Amino acid sequence: MFPPTMGQQDLDGAFELGVLRTPKGLLLGAELMLCGAVVGLLAPPAPPTLAPALLQALAVAAALGGRLLRSPPRLPHGYGSCLDLLRAVSGTIIFLVVALVALAASRDALAATTFTFSLILSFLFAFDAFVTYRAEVAPAVVQDPDVDST
Repeated sequence: MFPPTMGQQDLDGAFELGVLRTPKGLLLGAELMLCGAVVGLLAPPAPPTLAPALLQALAVAAALGGRLLRSPPRLPHGYGSCLDLLRAVSGTIIFLVVALVALAASRDALAATTFTFSLILSFLFAFDAFVTYRAEVAPAVVQDPDVDST
């Protein structure tokens, strides 16, 4: 490879791992870890709730991967924060349903553990939705010049 010229920075890789130390990075990392745990708990019995939980885990992994990239893809004005809010709200609903179905389907220790982790994850996604709305969506709505102020 060519050495960096005067205006360029020396990039060690494609990922910026310092994002993991930010509050949003920590929240996404915790969500991804707990999603993996719930999918691992759901895998042996293979209930119908495994597919939505797996899709939500992939959505969290994609969101975390997008934040880790040094030059992340940019969406048009406001769509990135709306998609982040939609991911958090859908995660809340999906894992609340997974928790209730796991408890209703069986009363064994695996079902109780799945219920507990899914309920914790649902609360974590709800907190993420609250933080995303307060930090990214609400200020964008107030400062949007396209909104009529009549």
